Amino acid sequence: LDPTSKEDDGAMGRIKDYFVEQGLGPKDIPVAFVFHEVISVAFAASTWVACYGIQPSATICRPLAKLPIAAKAAGAFEKALAFSDAKVGKMTWLKKVPIVKNAAPRRLTVSLAESLMFRGAIKPITFGGKLYLSYKFVQWTKTLGKEKEAEVDVKGGKKAKKRTACLSLALPIPGESRISLA
Repeated sequence: LDPTSKEDDGAMGRIKDYFVEQGLGPKDIPVAFVFHEVISVAFAASTWVACYGIQPSATICRPLAKLPIAAKAAGAFEKALAFSDAKVGKMTWLKKVPIVKNAAPRRLTVSLAESLMFRGAIKPITFGGKLYLSYKFVQWTKTLGKEKEAEVDVKGGKKAKKRTACLSLALPIPGESRISLA
């Protein structure tokens, strides 16, 4: 095997070739990873907050409480809640967190379980979605700082390169002054 050869018949070689064709390289992994984790944490927090507010087990699942299996599971569910109440009660640091210090511990536990169930149920969709968003984010970061080669007319018949709007909102076009001496 020649390490300088660009041909690699293995699966890893085909994967590498695919990513290179998409414009991605090893240096893009940290950016993609950080972005993927940020949206993962944001999604986890938002589903937990949504479940805390909506209370799916008390609202959406109410009709299921009349099923015979619900009565059988109620005892185990109550034991699990009592166990979690004791554990959360021992977490003194939780009372110091401003966002949750006034929240009901049982409701925090149940809403966490509800959000975990929901996120687990839609994981096949969200996993691919987060990968795609990470890919698009990396592509977007590669376009930052690149100026468009188009030229614009400036006063006096001069030409100037068109600059990225976010970087040039406060800056005058070359050859033009915003200060009027008249």
